Amino acid sequence: MKLGVVGLGVIGRSIVKAADENEIPVTISAVTSRTKDKAGAFLDSLKKKPPFMDLAGVAKVSDMVLEASGGSTVEAICRKSFERGKDVILNSVGALLERDDLIELAERSNARIYVPSGAIIGLDGLKGAAVGEMESVTMTTRKPPESLKGAPFIEENGIDIESIREPTVIFEGSPIEACKGFPANINVSAAVSLAGIGPHRTRLRIMCDPTVDRNIHEVEAVGEFGRSFFRIENVPSENQRTGILTYLSTIAFLRQHSATLVVGT
Repeated sequence: MKLGVVGLGVIGRSIVKAADENEIPVTISAVTSRTKDKAGAFLDSLKKKPPFMDLAGVAKVSDMVLEASGGSTVEAICRKSFERGKDVILNSVGALLERDDLIELAERSNARIYVPSGAIIGLDGLKGAAVGEMESVTMTTRKPPESLKGAPFIEENGIDIESIREPTVIFEGSPIEACKGFPANINVSAAVSLAGIGPHRTRLRIMCDPTVDRNIHEVEAVGEFGRSFFRIENVPSENQRTGILTYLSTIAFLRQHSATLVVGT
């Protein structure tokens, strides 16, 4: 499979490097990034250097396009890819909430949207549970102050996160609201909501916690199946907002995509 990669931050570089070292069964057909100069140094370090193109070029030469560039780029990536009938892998899934038009465009174009599990575990169980009657899905996220810096919600509400000395709830609401206020921090809640009972019914609590050095996510689901509770403590990558599991799950997805044996829902 020919994979185009949009964005060469932590996730994009990890996927390109894994392909270069034959750890995933894909060929990187082309890449693009906001910062071509920085991308050049990374690409020069590879054994098989993929071409650097604009977004339209990436979509044209690829079978599938990976978004690793942030929520603000999702619409353009989807439209450029879908008009050519190409599938898209979204990491910034929060940008897809309340965007039924993009899902409908993919359907009309006979294209598919894939969302890796990212920084969360247990989505296959949640999807299975959601086939039956569900009462509630509640998610609590704890993040160290450093990983929340610069989020629009923090800036707009004048929250001085550096002055927080103990675990403090700074947001309660839906994943829809959270993904607008924390577009680079809480895509995981969008994945949970789409796997479960949807973004309107899922309840989310975000805590700024100076006592932790990891991004911690807890999800409780109650329904016809019974009750589940899962928790993960993510080690951050070099980018404090992105956990290592985020790109590992994308690598696992790409391996599974062409695997003979597929385990899990």
